[in-house]
Amino acid sequence: MSSAQESVISTPELLEHTLSLLPMRDLLVAAPLVSRTWHTITLSPTIQRALFFNPDPSATVPVQNPLLAEIFPPFFASECEENRFWGTAYSIKEMPWADAPDAFKRANASWRRMLVTQPPTQTMVIVHRSSGMGGSSERRAVVNDLSLRMGLLYDIMLPLVHNASFSLCWNNGEGDLTISLRTSVSCTPRRRPRILDERFESEAKEQVHIDFGEWVGIGWR
Repeated sequence: MSSAQESVISTPELLEHTLSLLPMRDLLVAAPLVSRTWHTITLSPTIQRALFFNPDPSATVPVQNPLLAEIFPPFFASECEENRFWGTAYSIKEMPWADAPDAFKRANASWRRMLVTQPPTQTMVIVHRSSGMGGSSERRAVVNDLSLRMGLLYDIMLPLVHNASFSLCWNNGEGDLTISLRTSVSCTPRRRPRILDERFESEAKEQVHIDFGEWVGIGWR
């Protein structure tokens, strides 16, 4: 090992900077296992910000958590135009979660504590539109002061998407995050099968109450 390499490894500040440049998955999973020193450094404020566990006060332009975007892709599609991505419960079943449900379900799974963006998402707008033979109606909810972490976002979304398509738009001017839901109402009500079973429920899930406003008719005929 060269003297320069030894200097980096033996100097906490230099090692911290070097580790902060690693891909998030390596920094989260592999680096803490190298040694007790490396594990300690991964708990430093700088590394915790790099891992999206702590807010980064220096962040000004919103950046999505790249690791969460990789393993929860339906929640991070960024296109907000008319041809944007619309997910369904089946989109969630296609996430990496389906291949290792026991790992994702764990109450202490690290993804639950991760911020979805830096700086943290503070305002979320939920727009739910329901359409049927008689026309469409819409209701809205606004949630503020979130410092939104993935655990909360998942707990909010999972009950809403069983029978609805959904789309998430980030920083579109209405809120830091706007969630759009679409539901079709049949004239002949029928019991729909539950697409997402208990394999997709986190053991640390919380019941989150969303205070929607009244339904407002849109284009009634």
